This record gives sequence, C-alpha cells and structure tokens, in this order.
Amino acid sequence: MGVFKRKGSRYYWMSYMMSGVQERKSTKTTSKEIATRIWTHRQAEIALGMFKVIRRGERMSFEELSTEYRESHVSCLSESSEEAFENHKKRLAQFFSGRMLARIDTQMIERYKNTRRQQPSRNNPDRTVKGATVNRELETLQCMLKFAVRRKYIHENPAFAVEHFPERRERPPKRRITPDEFLRILYAAPLQLRVGITLLEQTGNRTYSELFSLKWEEIDLNAGLVCFSGTLKTDESHSPEPLSALACKVLRWWKEQTGTLSLFVFPSPRDSNKPIRSVKTAWRSTLDRAGVPYFPIYQLRHAFCTRLSKVAPDAVVQKAMRHSSPETKRLYQLGMVEEVREAMDEGNEKFYGSLEYHIFSTVTSMEPQRTKRIAHK
Repeated sequence: MGVFKRKGSRYYWMSYMMSGVQERKSTKTTSKEIATRIWTHRQAEIALGMFKVIRRGERMSFEELSTEYRESHVSCLSESSEEAFENHKKRLAQFFSGRMLARIDTQMIERYKNTRRQQPSRNNPDRTVKGATVNRELETLQCMLKFAVRRKYIHENPAFAVEHFPERRERPPKRRITPDEFLRILYAAPLQLRVGITLLEQTGNRTYSELFSLKWEEIDLNAGLVCFSGTLKTDESHSPEPLSALACKVLRWWKEQTGTLSLFVFPSPRDSNKPIRSVKTAWRSTLDRAGVPYFPIYQLRHAFCTRLSKVAPDAVVQKAMRHSSPETKRLYQLGMVEEVREAMDEGNEKFYGSLEYHIFSTVTSMEPQRTKRIAHK
C-alpha cells in the first residue's frame, strides 16, 4: 500500500486495503506530497470506520446484471447458446429476482441448488429435475457473477465455492449396439431419421451442432468430404471430414429424394428454411418399436469411435473424431469387453504357452497335489 505514479498518468495514485480487498484510486493531484497526505487521511478514515467503498453491486439487481451480461457477452454467441442462456436465466430469476448482487452469497446459491434439485421435472412430473440441469444453470450463474467481478460490481464470485451435483450416476449406461440391433432401429425409424441415424453412425458427427444442421453446400460428394461452417465446439471441427463410401451413397440417394428445395440436408418439417431442431421424441419412439432399450442418440458417435478404434491407430481416430487430443477417444470407446478378453488370452498364450493346459489341469484336479517341477521347454 502507498502512493505511486501510474505510467502514462498525470496524477498520483494511492493503494489501500478495504475489507480484505485492495483498492486503487486516483488522488487527482500531480504533487506527491499532497497525494501522500490524501493517502494518510484515507488510512485514518478506514481505521476509524469512517470510510466505506460503495460498489455498484450494492445497488445493482440480478435483473440488471442479466440484461448487461446478455448485451455484452451472450449476444456474441451462437443461437443455441443464446437460447440456453434465456432458459437458464428464466429459472435463475425465479429465485434471485429483486436481489442486489452484493447480497447474493454462497449460502444463497446453495439454497437455490438444493431447492431447484427437488422441483418436479417439466417433462415428467413424477421425477425431480436432474442434477445435470441444475449444474448447467449454476455454470450460467457462475459466468454472470464472474462478469460482475471483472467489472468490479462485486469483489468476489460466491458461485465458485458451490460444488456441482455428480452427473455420471444419472446418465444412461453406455452400451454397445450390435449389427442386428442397428438394422432393427433402421427398419423402425421414419425416413428422415433413418438417413440421419445412418450418417451419425458412419461419420461420428455431433448430433445437432453438426449433422442435423448440415447444409448441402458444406458437402462435396465428388471428393467425399464435409466442411462444417458456423460455430463449432473445437477448432479441429472445422477441418474437412472424409465420408465413407456408404455415407456418400446414402447422401446421393437422399439428395435425389429431397431435391434442392432446402439449403439444409435435414430441413424442418414446419419451415424448410431452417434445420430440424430435435429428434428426441422420434428417436425414443423408434427404439420402442425396434424393441431396443433406450440409449441417447449421441451414443452413435461412441459406436463410430469404438468400431474405428479396432482397425485404426490413435492418430486416425483423433482425425476422424476431430478431437484435440488422442486421449479423448478413451471417453468414447464402448464396452471394450471383447477387446480386453482377446488381449488377455493373447497374453496368456505368449507368457505361459503350453503350460496353460497344465495350469488348468492342476486347478481342476481332485487329487492332493505334490510339489513338482514342470520343465518349461
């Protein structure tokens, strides 16, 4: 703490601690002597409790922060991100409406987290809101309060200390899809979804941000490539993606069926100038008709990664999945039970050789065993 001259400034600045936070203010003077007197006087005011920093967060409501955050940050994001923010803001406002930012603390956010978790789900009133849903809302609140800290409306972010709900236990278990199950799903699916399912399983594309928002201009069927445009998850997602021979055949046939009435490969049934928004209901109904236990359609990306990993090195899988790291594929591989069993059997054969038979016969023998050596030849 003290008085200093900021580079490029005519005036001296003073630095002092207030409620555990370091403050820096201009003294509005070019004299170091006067600036030192002002700083000494401020120190005395703080010690006597006569001076208090009034931050904007003391008089700024949650609604005002939401509006400013949306105009300054959310408006630059993709349409889906804007829509997600509006949904999260609506839920957050039901609890934090009318509260000043400085009054929102960690305990209040914890109460919101637990209260929201106990509310009935909108789609299924017999169940409560999933922890993953609450986590996404908490992340939005955390970003908003981080924005307020950067603008010095509040001095710290109370949402950082709030732990999220564990999500893994809520997610459906990942399962492998057999060729027979995949054919049954195709037979039971409506035409547009049938094409989409095949392309998801053949390309490993992300469901909505890539495949179902795909435009014909992004596909080069002669070269067998897809070049995604727009806002994507990673920089690697913008690199050209090769198509398998089966995927090219399906796309050529689908283009003949749909013609050029829409820019989108999968146009919305209500408005052909927009892509289809969701296939969740059709997907669930398709699985019911096919007699296949429910699994998220996104797991077709996992199925693609698992199949490719059996025949291609990590570098090829990384390129096909458009991952930033080759290690990411470990999160997408399904089951791997047969692969592990084959590796274990191969390891036994190389290490034990013919002794594997003796191990089995010794274990299953009903007679008491005597110690003896078996020559390893």
